[in-house]
Amino acid sequence: MDTLVIEIGTEELPSLCISEGIKEFKNIIGKNLGQNRINFSKINTYSSPRRLSAIVKGVDPIQKSEKKLVTGPPKKIAYDKDGNPNKAAIGFAKSIGLNPEELEEIKTSKGIYMGKTILEEGKPSLDILPSILKQSILSLSFSKQMRWNNLDITFARPIRWILALLGDKIIKFDLANITSGNITYGHRTLSSRPIEIGNAKDYIEILENDGKVIIDPDKRKDIIVKSINKIEKKEWDNKFKAIVGQDLLGEVVNLVEIPNVLIGDFPKEFLYIPKDILVKAIEYHQKYFAVLNKEGNVSTKFIIVQNGIEDSVGEIAKGNSRVLRARLSDASFFYEEDKKHDFSHWLERLKGVIFYSGIGSMHDKVERIKKISLNIASILNKSSLNDDLKKAAEICKCDLVTNMVVEFPELQGTVGREYALEKGIKKDIANSVFEHYKPNFSGDSLPSTELSTILSIADKIDTISGMFLLGNTPTGSEDPFALRRKASGIVKSLLEKKFDIEILSLVSYTLNLYTEKFDMVKKGKLEDEIIDFVLARHRFILEKEKKKLDVFDAIVAAVSDFTNYPYA
Repeated sequence: MDTLVIEIGTEELPSLCISEGIKEFKNIIGKNLGQNRINFSKINTYSSPRRLSAIVKGVDPIQKSEKKLVTGPPKKIAYDKDGNPNKAAIGFAKSIGLNPEELEEIKTSKGIYMGKTILEEGKPSLDILPSILKQSILSLSFSKQMRWNNLDITFARPIRWILALLGDKIIKFDLANITSGNITYGHRTLSSRPIEIGNAKDYIEILENDGKVIIDPDKRKDIIVKSINKIEKKEWDNKFKAIVGQDLLGEVVNLVEIPNVLIGDFPKEFLYIPKDILVKAIEYHQKYFAVLNKEGNVSTKFIIVQNGIEDSVGEIAKGNSRVLRARLSDASFFYEEDKKHDFSHWLERLKGVIFYSGIGSMHDKVERIKKISLNIASILNKSSLNDDLKKAAEICKCDLVTNMVVEFPELQGTVGREYALEKGIKKDIANSVFEHYKPNFSGDSLPSTELSTILSIADKIDTISGMFLLGNTPTGSEDPFALRRKASGIVKSLLEKKFDIEILSLVSYTLNLYTEKFDMVKKGKLEDEIIDFVLARHRFILEKEKKKLDVFDAIVAAVSDFTNYPYA
């Protein structure tokens, strides 16, 4: 049994592409090895900013032999009236290396065919792996891809080298203008020279020792977390605590090949900016970790994760501090400019922002959200929420045209909530501006209040309906408008709050709001498509939770629409 290693060396990969790549790479290689009858014991995938790698343990040197039933022409076509094999039988027998008299009668549902059970002998794995690995690389897909050097190949970033070894044997294949070999490259600045890997089993050790690259992202993550904990205890005597969010931590892990954790500082003049806005501004562009003091307020300290370069004289920390100071100066300026305006000003500006070509402006969307929210409240007999829903709907998209969000798009919702609180708007309404986007990702929390939940459902069903009207529906792995996530958010929110809503009625009401822009002759078909789409997401959620799908399917089969569908 040998170890197989395949490394795709690239230009610096975006963090998202690394996360997508290592998950898909593992699945593709495992599938391709299985389909080609090459046994193995385990696959692990690794990554750094400049590479995606897979190590396959226990690879059989010989492909598994397989008995195969090969069927050819029907018996009545394969032989003439005298029972002699004709060209069809002779040709088929020759194609599988047999004489016509060796063929056997095979009974099928379509009649008797001529065929033979043959033993397909296994070939050396080294002979088959070149095509397997090449196809595995070409099968990788990313949410953002590019072409280079006028090549037809697409990948997240240009491929610069390919390392492929089975034990100490090179797996040779060509991909565009690159030939695979046993050469890899280390850290771009600390060890940029070519590094020869003599045996696949030594790949990780050589890359780490000679190349100054920690290929295991979990190990890099552990180094970062332990280094931050050490700083908190020894440097700060537990008087300060870094905000180590898992999303930012995961992104930082994918940005460095060997982590070096440093401390930075910025002027206290920026501490007047609202806490959540200040934290996001620190995190957003430079991927720093903000630090809180014992009172839970943002301090002037922050954590930098540098890509392996030692900072013996503190120049790197000083440089990062200068960069952050400039970013916070921008944030302060935009914050001060925004304070000159109110929500009525921003609501008016939404008229000039297109939601999507063909379905109006963001102001139009706000008006639809307001109507849908009130419709949901009416269905649920929660008219007491009407005034709050009207206000929440009016302001929920206003921060999109603030200077702060234009500069820091990741702050949408956060800025709206903070500005609403500053202007004396009720806390529940202000919080709904932030929460109506939830869930933002798999595993994210749901809106916490009924107000936020209704607003969230209204926003999501409006977007889904508008995109279906335009024909912008998800296809395969493509879902540029995150409609699957929005549909899942609707289902989860309805279940969480035990809202008893007729989805057909809700979808029909939402589509009616577009009557001025669309011919609704096909409205019934669109309703069915949207309901089927939401239903499919509910089934997917149940499947992930390992619930019994036969009950779900039986209920769906028993009703003609969603009118009596039991969300509660």
